[in-house]
Amino acid sequence: MKLRSIFTNSFGILISRITGLGRDVLMASALGASVWSDMFFVAFKLPNLFRRIFAEGAFTQAFMPSFIASKHKGVFATAIFLRFLLFLMGFSLLITLFPEPVTKLLAWGWDWEQIGQTAPLTAINFWYLDLIFIVTFLATLLQYKEHFATTAMSTALLNIAMIAALWLYMKEDPKTVAYALSFAVLIGGLLQVLVHVLAIKQFKLHRILLGGWRYRKAKDVANEKTHFNTLFIPGILGNSTPQISAFIDTVLATFLMTGSVSYLFYANRVFQLPLALIAIAT
Repeated sequence: MKLRSIFTNSFGILISRITGLGRDVLMASALGASVWSDMFFVAFKLPNLFRRIFAEGAFTQAFMPSFIASKHKGVFATAIFLRFLLFLMGFSLLITLFPEPVTKLLAWGWDWEQIGQTAPLTAINFWYLDLIFIVTFLATLLQYKEHFATTAMSTALLNIAMIAALWLYMKEDPKTVAYALSFAVLIGGLLQVLVHVLAIKQFKLHRILLGGWRYRKAKDVANEKTHFNTLFIPGILGNSTPQISAFIDTVLATFLMTGSVSYLFYANRVFQLPLALIAIAT
C-alpha cells in the first residue's frame, strides 16, 4: 500500500509539474520578466507562503494523528474545520480591505505606487488560501481512508485553470493577463475543492462531518483540541524555516531591477521539478 501511495503521489506530482511547466512557459511568453509579472508573482506568493506554513504542512501533521486518536471523530473534525475556516475567512477579508500593508511586507523594495498597483492582485489571490485549506482538510480525511489519488491528481487543476486564462488572454495587455491569472487561481482552487467534495461523498465521509455538526454541542472534545494544539504549534515552527527563506529571497529581489522577482520564480520552478518528484513524493 505504501509503495502504491508513493507511485500515486509521484504520478500526480508529475502531472502537476508538467502542467506547471506548460503554465510557466505560457506566463513567460505572455508576461516575460516585467513589472506586471513581478506584481503577480508577489501577489501569488503571499497566499502560498501562508498555505505552506499553516494550511498544508502544520495542519496535516497535527490533524491526522489527532483525528485518528479522537473518540468523537465527527465532532472533532467539524470543530477544527470551522475554527480554521472562520479564522482564515476573517483574515482574508482583512487582507481584502487592507492589501497595501501586507503587500509591502513582501515587497519592501517597491515604492508605494507599485504597491498600490499590486494590492488588488493580492486581495484577489489571497482567497486561494481559504480554498486550499478546505482542500487540505478534505484531503486529510481521504488519507484516513488511504485514498491519495484525488489529492495527487487535483494539484494539476490550478495549473489547467491558469493555462486556460493565459490561452484566452495571451494577446491582451500585461495588466489584463495578470488579473486573468489571479481570477484563474480562484477558479483552480474551486475545482480542487469540488473534486475533493465528490471524493468525500464517494467514501461516505460526509456522514462523519454531518454527524459532527449535529452533535457538536453534545460531545466534549476539549482534550482532543488541546492535543491538536500541542502538535500544531511546533508544526508551524518546523514548517516556517524554509518558507521564511523563500520570503527573504523575494523581499531582496524587490530591491533589484524590474523582472528580478520573475527571474527568481522561474528559476525556482525549474529547481522544484526534480525535488518534488523524488524527495517530496516519497
